[in-house]
Amino acid sequence: MRIDSLIQSLKVLIRVDSVIADLTFRARMSQIAFLTVALVVGAFGLIMLGVAGYEFLKVLWGPVLAALTIAGASFVLTILLVLIAGSRKPGKELQLAQELHATALDALITEAKSATGDITLAGNLLRGRFDTSLLGLIGPLATLLLRALKRKSASTAEK
Repeated sequence: MRIDSLIQSLKVLIRVDSVIADLTFRARMSQIAFLTVALVVGAFGLIMLGVAGYEFLKVLWGPVLAALTIAGASFVLTILLVLIAGSRKPGKELQLAQELHATALDALITEAKSATGDITLAGNLLRGRFDTSLLGLIGPLATLLLRALKRKSASTAEK
């Protein structure tokens, strides 16, 4: 039945969306981990190079140039680590999952279009039966309504 395949396509779409969300989450967590390490290394490097380099370069270039050199080297290392973290992208699994998502969505749309005909047919069948039943009930309902109105008018006339 087309409705069964529609439901099956919907289940596949939900599963594929779940896989996409999981892969994206893992990739983002990996990026966050690398950014955290980059931050720690950058901070540690800034402190250690700052102290050691400053003491070494202070003698050669003076206190101002020594401090600028150490700070610049720390920032270059930090930027390098941030660029490495930013270059981490989800693998081919995410691309495959996105292709499956598109296929499942196309199948779901196709099944929904074909199931629309079945639903319309079922609705027409039910409506046809309801219309026929309604015609059969009109006579007895009209009779009951007329008797009730006669009783009401008779009771009103007696008062």
